[in-house]
Amino acid sequence: MDVGDRLAVGLWTLTPSTQVRILVPQPHRLFKSMAKFNTHLTVATSVSATLAIGLFLSDSASAKAAFLYWLLGTLGGIMPDIDAPQSIPTRLLFTSLGILFASFLVITEFKQLSWLALGCLWIISYLTVRYGLSKLFNKLTVHRGNFHSILAALLFCFLTTATSYHVLEIGELLAWFAGLFVMVGYIVHLLLDELYSVGNAKLSFGSALKIASFRHKISTVLLVLATLGVFLLTPSTEQLVKILSHHHIF
Repeated sequence: MDVGDRLAVGLWTLTPSTQVRILVPQPHRLFKSMAKFNTHLTVATSVSATLAIGLFLSDSASAKAAFLYWLLGTLGGIMPDIDAPQSIPTRLLFTSLGILFASFLVITEFKQLSWLALGCLWIISYLTVRYGLSKLFNKLTVHRGNFHSILAALLFCFLTTATSYHVLEIGELLAWFAGLFVMVGYIVHLLLDELYSVGNAKLSFGSALKIASFRHKISTVLLVLATLGVFLLTPSTEQLVKILSHHHIF
């Protein structure tokens, strides 16, 4: 008896329901795979690359600008999961913040402290942000809460735009496209999570793609105020509106 015959006999001894589960792909398993980090990263990268190439080919962005947009769109595609404890975006975020904060303190105190003191300062500062601030953040946030909302996407869009314009001192148009690409990647993530929730009985439809989390009223109000406040810091949209009005961009 060859391997195929043995498998056929083994399958025949199983109950009909078990046979169906083996032979027919289960929808919830297909959707479950879509919620993984690699899927979010791949889809966000693909969508951002397509849009960035469209801007480049239409002479609406230089090669360097298009590359920047692609990176920011990819980053936006993993940002919503910063509210998930121990997720890859969360670890990347607080590791980066810890390194930046600790390095900043060491630079400011470089002439006042000894090498040993500077080393201790860097380690303590890094651990405080990486683990202390991360733990506090996880206690104050809920996965698929306000960070999984269109309002949060707008906040990060405005924040990226304002930072690019005022801190990095780049032009208005480039700053706005940078923010928009972050928002596009962010919303792509929410759409994927929404597709996943359709095939998962534990998650309700609308738990990912929503305007805001109205179950958490205080954090929603704070998010609205933060979004409006950051929007006031963004540059003029005149150039953005002008270039988007040309229908031949894409």
